[in-house]
Amino acid sequence: MATYPLARLIGLRKHRQDDASRLKSLAQKKLEQSKNAVITKKKEIEEYKIWKEEEVVRRYDAIMFKQMTSEGFESFKQGIANLEFGLLKLMEELEECKQDVDTKKNDLLQAEAELKEAIAALNKLEEHRNMWMESQRIEQERAEEKELEDFKVKKV
Repeated sequence: MATYPLARLIGLRKHRQDDASRLKSLAQKKLEQSKNAVITKKKEIEEYKIWKEEEVVRRYDAIMFKQMTSEGFESFKQGIANLEFGLLKLMEELEECKQDVDTKKNDLLQAEAELKEAIAALNKLEEHRNMWMESQRIEQERAEEKELEDFKVKKV
């Protein structure tokens, strides 16, 4: 029987399907990493909030009953404000992590769509190959039947 003329194309489509599958797996891993980064950042924020409260109390305790200049007091207030600024910075980082998760979700959806498309293309070509092979088998049977019809036994 003849070889399928599009056999190399099937190999290429299988390769594309494998690549799409790997990209999907990679996208899933990246999404998980992004989700873990969000969880880690939330824990970091909670720990910072606890530390900040303790630090504020510690700083107030350090200046209690001490005389301070207005410049020293302004510096103290600035230090307390900087603690709040640190919390805001962590909150911004958390939002960036959440946006990264959204981006990674979109990447995963795109990878899944590409994989689905690659699978459909391969299935379509394999279906064509099966139909071609069936038609080749039928043609071969016809040729064999014709050969038998052409063969006549001589009578003695």
